[in-house]
Amino acid sequence: MKFRKNTRIVAILLLAIFFLVIMALLKVIDNSYSYSSSLANLEDRWTVSLNGETLASNVNLHDVDIPVINKDDALVLTRTIPYISGNSCCLYFYSKHAIVDVYVGKDLIYTFGRDIYGKYKYCPDRFNSVSLIGSHSGNRIRVVFHGTRAASFSSLSDFILGSRVDVLSYHLLQNSVSIFSGIFLSMLGLILIIISPYMYIYHDRELRLFFSGLTSFLLGTFILGQFGLIDMMINNPHVNNFCQYVSFICIPISITGYLFSVFPKRSRPIFLAMFLFNIGFFIVIFLLDRANALKFSSVTTFVQASVIIQSIMAVILIYREREHFFTSDDHNTTSDLFFILGILAFMLFAISDIFIYDYHKYKSNTGGLYIYGNGFTFGALLFVSCLIISYLFYSIYNNNYTSMKRQMVDLAYTDPLTGLANRARCEQIMQVISSEHSLYTIFSIDLNKLKVVNDTYGHQEGDRLLTGFSTILTNCFWDANLIGRMGGDEFIVILLDEQASHCTKRIHDFYALLSEWNRKEQVFQYSASYGYAYSYEVPNSSAQEVYMLADSRMYEMKKEHRHNNEMGVTFNA
Repeated sequence: MKFRKNTRIVAILLLAIFFLVIMALLKVIDNSYSYSSSLANLEDRWTVSLNGETLASNVNLHDVDIPVINKDDALVLTRTIPYISGNSCCLYFYSKHAIVDVYVGKDLIYTFGRDIYGKYKYCPDRFNSVSLIGSHSGNRIRVVFHGTRAASFSSLSDFILGSRVDVLSYHLLQNSVSIFSGIFLSMLGLILIIISPYMYIYHDRELRLFFSGLTSFLLGTFILGQFGLIDMMINNPHVNNFCQYVSFICIPISITGYLFSVFPKRSRPIFLAMFLFNIGFFIVIFLLDRANALKFSSVTTFVQASVIIQSIMAVILIYREREHFFTSDDHNTTSDLFFILGILAFMLFAISDIFIYDYHKYKSNTGGLYIYGNGFTFGALLFVSCLIISYLFYSIYNNNYTSMKRQMVDLAYTDPLTGLANRARCEQIMQVISSEHSLYTIFSIDLNKLKVVNDTYGHQEGDRLLTGFSTILTNCFWDANLIGRMGGDEFIVILLDEQASHCTKRIHDFYALLSEWNRKEQVFQYSASYGYAYSYEVPNSSAQEVYMLADSRMYEMKKEHRHNNEMGVTFNA
């Protein structure tokens, strides 16, 4: 119990150190990076109008109380372009569920979303990068956001002006923790998913590794989509949006699948029902999305509500099973405790993010447009880290349990003195080969004069006689299917198939080994009587009867030895 407590503390400390090292490393990278040109945050001197009505003039964007932008609303931002050094630069900003048009003077220089909306009836989120050239300096720039759905957005992101390379670096560094976490989680998830079939078939017969990998991959994919990295890599906002929403909707599937696969039977039916509900919900929404009847982005509120409800249900069920985790001596409890720690932390951060996002969208109408995701990212990292630690503890204790079980089986079927199979194991094997009706040979071998050695030299020498004789048998019948001690001075050897047809040669080898050991022995001499029988000599009979035939032949040889002093045990003076 003390060992389990110490390992838990060590695991928690290692987890904390891992997070501190990663955060410190990312902070060092952020502080040490130098931009090739200056970046300008164009947050002031904007004129803001909605549907032709001016909301504010010459103001800071974050001071404007922007209402919720719905479908067909047009939010227009206008200001003068500052001086552009060099030949060109770009204007970087974020849009959410909006068609974007950018004009310099009367010229349309950038547009996004109109073709996607016409084809798929929705407009994805995007980190926009609008090219500007030196001749645009001093002209009026007009950025128009057209809402494409109810509650498209209600706040604005920063507008950053700089070189394309520096703007990209700015985006990566500003979101370095989330982007690093997304890459790490998705790659880790893929690795775990790939190795999970092998672990399931050849090791633990558990699905927890698969669901751990699936959860990690979905969390990482959602984070990468949330911060636009998929779009940046393949320049396809539609695929980015699809990956983001599909992974978000599938996360409850993987988590409830994990819960169903590992929790006690009393809670399992409820988790199974939640798991099947999430699968059914995803299939229905996927089909509706493909038919352009209902888009993924339209059900996010329902998914959020479902996540909150299922989280509350999971916490209640976990609390109901508290005695299993805190009082049981079962070897899996440490593993399950780390899983509980991870899922509770993830629920806390994810639900907090949901409430923060909805508050900023519907109540405050201020703040960053893509505020949703930072808490989710940290919770996802913590959750997956706890999943991995949980699986490691499970594997360690499961391997120990399997090893202990194997040792107990070995003790039950092994002769403690010689290390050979004991009588119970021998009889078990004879039952197996009786049912297979194959060709086999059984040797019954008796160690002569064991009682004489025990009475003359003591049981210590008698034990040495037995262990030496078992070594001789093992060396001679190295390819035997069974070598066992039936009790006292009686031994048995079973040979199957082609090995069973060379008995005469084996007997010569056996006596040659006896002679070799006798030349080296100073106290007693090894001697044995034997008999063997083939399975075909007793047709349609059990191996036990074949053994009895071999045993009777062994006793005939033993009678001859009693009348032949040269074959008995000879003691040295």
